[in-house]
Amino acid sequence: MPLLKENSERPQTYSSPAILERRQRILEETRRVIAEQGIAALSMNEIGQRAGVAKRTLYNAFQTRERMIATAIQEYFDEYVSRISFTSPPGTMMHNLERMISVVQRNRRIPNYIRAIMALYFSSGVDSDIWQAMHSLATRHNREWIEELAAHKQLQPWVKVDSFVDDLVRYEYATINDWAQQRIADDEILVRLISSYLTFILGALKGAARKEAEALLKDLVERGMDALPLARRGKKAGD
Repeated sequence: MPLLKENSERPQTYSSPAILERRQRILEETRRVIAEQGIAALSMNEIGQRAGVAKRTLYNAFQTRERMIATAIQEYFDEYVSRISFTSPPGTMMHNLERMISVVQRNRRIPNYIRAIMALYFSSGVDSDIWQAMHSLATRHNREWIEELAAHKQLQPWVKVDSFVDDLVRYEYATINDWAQQRIADDEILVRLISSYLTFILGALKGAARKEAEALLKDLVERGMDALPLARRGKKAGD
């Protein structure tokens, strides 16, 4: 369920197909402006003009500029992930890695947008609604796997699930941000992200989970990209 909801006092607001289409248009224009100009320059006036709606309509739908931005980022990510054709079941390492790999493949096609939202995530002045929406995108998927490990006693005793999941997301985003800032090359980002991610988590794992991560990491060192479980996109998948 999305973190951000429209005003619950207006339950009929999005019952009409025309209203739903207008809302989608607003969010699409918000993402385009983020990619074109960054977030600092984004104004409700410009979004209203580009989407063909009154400024008051934007506030009625999202209450604030920040919640509109957060919703645009969150729904775009959720829609993309929902279209990935996973080959591994939820709650497994491979399922989580498939998600990361497919998202990075998408990111490489929209570098300006990713650069803008990563800069925002790591900004000291980021609005709390926007930061939480962005953080939760990867948190949910990492948590699913980590909680499964905890349930099967595959985590070291010093690992606290909540803190560990937060750290995984920060590490994942920091690596993606380095790519967005061109510190990591396009043809290196996938192997670099997955191998460093696995290295990072090895200290938290034990038993079969640790052996699985070690085996994949060794395979990555030996075979590079050929070792990665590249996610297949569904028939309706798109950017």
